[in-house]
Amino acid sequence: MELHRTEAVRSNTGVLIPIHILGIDPHEGHTRELVLGLKYGRKRSNARALAEIVVEAIAWDCFDCDVVTWAPTTASHQHERGMDHAELIARHAGVMLALPVKRLLRRVNTVSQTGLDRDERLISPEFVARPLRRHRNVLIIDDVVTTGATFRAATQALVAVGAISVVCVAPSRTV
Repeated sequence: MELHRTEAVRSNTGVLIPIHILGIDPHEGHTRELVLGLKYGRKRSNARALAEIVVEAIAWDCFDCDVVTWAPTTASHQHERGMDHAELIARHAGVMLALPVKRLLRRVNTVSQTGLDRDERLISPEFVARPLRRHRNVLIIDDVVTTGATFRAATQALVAVGAISVVCVAPSRTV
């Protein structure tokens, strides 16, 4: 695992909330094939293999996580593919980590990140979060991390509703 960024987001009350962004394997070879097979080839079994990459690569005792969620894809991609690929990875990871998996985020824009340049990616994703009642240390799963914009936008939404720490993990990274 080469990518591990630690950042902070300021909450509504002014408290700095720690965010960890982790990308496990380079987006090439077997990992890339798993991601592309899941997203475009409807190979749902690849979600389990990608969750295994996430779970096995990280020393989980270093992070507080109460709940697993995912960065949802656009509604059009979900309809086109018949699934939300990040949700499938998150659900498998939740089982492996013995953590509840909840749909905490809703994507409010329809712009896909695929094919956008860096500047467009940084302003593109927008999410709203469901209120957090019990689970306030959140693990967000996505398939690939490129600029971190999707994770940052998802984190902002979760911090706005009470997250006290956020760990963002993707089995594949392009950075």
